[in-house]
Amino acid sequence: MRYALVHGRRSGRGGAAGVGERATATLRDAGHDVVQVSAGTLEEARAACTALVADGVEVLAVAGGDGLVSLGADVCAGTPTALGILPAGTGNDNARSLGLPSGPAACVDVLLAGHTRTVDTLLLPELGRHVLGSVCGALDARINARANRLPRRLGAASYTVSALVEIALLRRQPPLHYRLTLDGRSRELDALVVVAASMPSIGGGLPIAPAADPADGELDVVLIHPVTPAQALGLLRAVRAGRHTGHPAVEILRAREVRVEGPPDVVAHGDGEALGPLPLTVRVDPASLQVVVPR
Repeated sequence: MRYALVHGRRSGRGGAAGVGERATATLRDAGHDVVQVSAGTLEEARAACTALVADGVEVLAVAGGDGLVSLGADVCAGTPTALGILPAGTGNDNARSLGLPSGPAACVDVLLAGHTRTVDTLLLPELGRHVLGSVCGALDARINARANRLPRRLGAASYTVSALVEIALLRRQPPLHYRLTLDGRSRELDALVVVAASMPSIGGGLPIAPAADPADGELDVVLIHPVTPAQALGLLRAVRAGRHTGHPAVEILRAREVRVEGPPDVVAHGDGEALGPLPLTVRVDPASLQVVVPR
């Protein structure tokens, strides 16, 4: 089988390169043809992945964080090339949501077994690209942005630190006002959190959309309406435990498409990476990607 393995140099705590090299050696020892590419930036990774998929590799395996995984999904969507994931980032939420093991060696075993699953991707028509798991566009996006600026040695704890800082800032910030259009029906509201998800987990393991199914052709749109900072801390604990869905401030809607219009200073994030300012449309692209997963 022909594999391409792309790894970042800076994902997680700098360990993606080591994960990629060990995986390449294991796959070659098993008799497979493997092309290995080290990419220093997401732009370099995109160029490399695009060329490899165009060349017809059967599996594009990415060793890195959710941003690199999402990039691989974007390149593989709508093609015969399957996406393989070797989680080596800070959050690894898409790998977690797909049931992949946490250890790199176990994930290489998943690649060797070669079992694939068809999943949806999230199409962003204004940007002409896909993401894999979720798009955030409110306080959740600000938490992502802050976490990306923290030292990488913090790992997944960077999301918790960022959430605590942003919650503390709520006392002097006005509510965020939105206009959401879900499958053609519009409504206006204030919100702390606006997430369009096809996978359950965001922010380093927070099951924000616990019932989300990446193969059902729909988005889970999670809204958290304004609460006090003290209530927000309680909600953070509830989200971490997956017990937030019954809270009166939480609303979860289903749709095939959502357009999010809101504060222009909020930069939307997709799978942990900055996408750009609002407005933004998120649309399900059903059954558009093959992913290598445990059997």
